[in-house]
Amino acid sequence: MARTDVTVIGYDDSEACRIAQEFDARFIPLARDADDDTLAAWRDTTGSGPRSGSVVVALFPKLQDHAPISSVASPDWDSRADTPLLHWMVALGASALLCADEGTIVAVTDCPPPLDAAGLAPEAAVAEAVSALTRSLALSEGKRGVRANTILTPCRLVTDPPIAPAPPLPGFPGTMEEDVLNAVKLILSPEAAHLSGHVLPADRGRSW
Repeated sequence: MARTDVTVIGYDDSEACRIAQEFDARFIPLARDADDDTLAAWRDTTGSGPRSGSVVVALFPKLQDHAPISSVASPDWDSRADTPLLHWMVALGASALLCADEGTIVAVTDCPPPLDAAGLAPEAAVAEAVSALTRSLALSEGKRGVRANTILTPCRLVTDPPIAPAPPLPGFPGTMEEDVLNAVKLILSPEAAHLSGHVLPADRGRSW
């Protein structure tokens, strides 16, 4: 089966396109409004495509207003948590099929640090689930030499000044270019060849 160096899976109107451009990667779009049948067909078609040495899954949903969990109605929870998580499950499953033996899977997901998570419970829940799913891939696909890691980023979510204590490094919450892309480069580098099942918060030390 043919093989390409890097494949990026993401929504085609999101920052995932920026990641694909940085790595001169093949880009596989996932439709935000895909129904169950469309998702199943997408998974089957994507999983049967050319394998890649590295697969980056970066599903960046449209940003929503912060809201206390007590005021998040069921339809809002569906759009902010349940649907994104379903997409992540399908996309990560496809990434396992796409990733060649001895390859690398990287999941890049929005995640507020604990101190800054007020109003962002759905996004925090999705990030926790993505981290767990990626660890499962590290276990199941490690048998063929594939490693899988997660990168968490607050750079799209956090807009207000952080509450005390201040983040240990300046520039929080970081940027897609300086923090996320460089974190992906780090995980894809030969120097990280023996790291798998890890979660890397690209948040300038805000998480611990």
